[in-house]
Amino acid sequence: MQINTEDHGDLLEMRIAGRLDNEWAEHLSDAIDEAVRQGSHSIVLDLSDVSYMSSAGIGALVRAYKQLQSIRGFFGVGIAPPQVAEVIKMTGLAKMLLCDMAEVRARAESGSFRSTMQPMFRVAAAGGMNFELYDVEPKAVLTCEVIGDATRFPQHTYLEQHCRPLEFGADVFGLGLGAFGSKYAECQNRFGEFLAAGGSVAQQPAGAAKPDFQLEQGTLVPKVQMAYGLRCRGGMRQHQRFEPAEEGERISLSALVKKSLELNDCNLAGLVYVAETTGLIGATLRRSPTAPAAGSRMSHPEIRNWLSFSPERTHGHTLTLIVGVASRGAPSAELAPLLRPMGSGSDIYGHFHAAVFSYRPFKKRKLEMADVVGTLFESEDLQTVLHLLNDDREITGGGESEFIRGACWLSSITTVTGGSQR
Repeated sequence: MQINTEDHGDLLEMRIAGRLDNEWAEHLSDAIDEAVRQGSHSIVLDLSDVSYMSSAGIGALVRAYKQLQSIRGFFGVGIAPPQVAEVIKMTGLAKMLLCDMAEVRARAESGSFRSTMQPMFRVAAAGGMNFELYDVEPKAVLTCEVIGDATRFPQHTYLEQHCRPLEFGADVFGLGLGAFGSKYAECQNRFGEFLAAGGSVAQQPAGAAKPDFQLEQGTLVPKVQMAYGLRCRGGMRQHQRFEPAEEGERISLSALVKKSLELNDCNLAGLVYVAETTGLIGATLRRSPTAPAAGSRMSHPEIRNWLSFSPERTHGHTLTLIVGVASRGAPSAELAPLLRPMGSGSDIYGHFHAAVFSYRPFKKRKLEMADVVGTLFESEDLQTVLHLLNDDREITGGGESEFIRGACWLSSITTVTGGSQR
């Protein structure tokens, strides 16, 4: 099979030659997936040189149609030879899949594939990135609550009196170390990294292969037994869409956070990202911090018993939900135990957790955070939850997490409450 592509403004035309059977249907699906990843949300196929199409080929076309429909895009077969058109008609899918190539090209030339009701936004170019900026609630601010005592982690055990149950409904977001369970006793061996946003919570039990999650449904509100962490409440001021200025470039987490703060003109903010990644640098707990430590958990070689860490980027080409708090300049005393420099010599301090999902495209322009987050948990495979790190060790360091494109919701933090429980 051969696949050639040609851009017509907002329309990508794909010319297919060969047999569209089970051997090659996946190849076509991969090519369409890659086109969507690169930002093509309107795709038309020219199948005039396809000599045969099986049910597997039909399945690939239907999958592509549903994928583009889910992000309010367009997909169709503009040209089909008689033998292929007949198969499509016999399956009852002609109305869904077949379209007029001349009409589709005319729509592309007129610009009608662009939404006529897009929300107003500003554009900005900064640090090798292009941004679309949407004002959500211009006067919105956040209150950040510091939960528990993060300074206990290196050497001390988290007992029942050091933990507390907290709800994470749709009006709050946060992250930290915690576990699912109504009582400390039933979950004390499962404390690990978690994050919460949009009424959804993902948690990685210490030492477990698979994470768990809870969703707000009806009167059920996710609840986490927290050892320590951060919880933010309030509205999101700004929504950002971002991508590299040059095709093929990658965006580091620290550079992205720095520009997000600058473009929102704030020094301390709560942030929620959904982004496509080329690889993450992070760690998860091997053991629950409710277990006693033989010396400092963060010193060598004891750290090997407590943290699972990859020296190179993992989970490439996935979609990640990232929750965190970041500041420009050193954080306040309340936040100092949780916010660390995001790179050697960096003036950006932060604490971020990431939930890793199987890849799915999402529509262009403005997005609603709750809708995007809810769709991830309901439709995609939750693979892991990580505490994101910057591994800046000389020679052996893996660097930091990198992204291709994505979306951010953020707001200034004006009030910090809480603090350590000693």
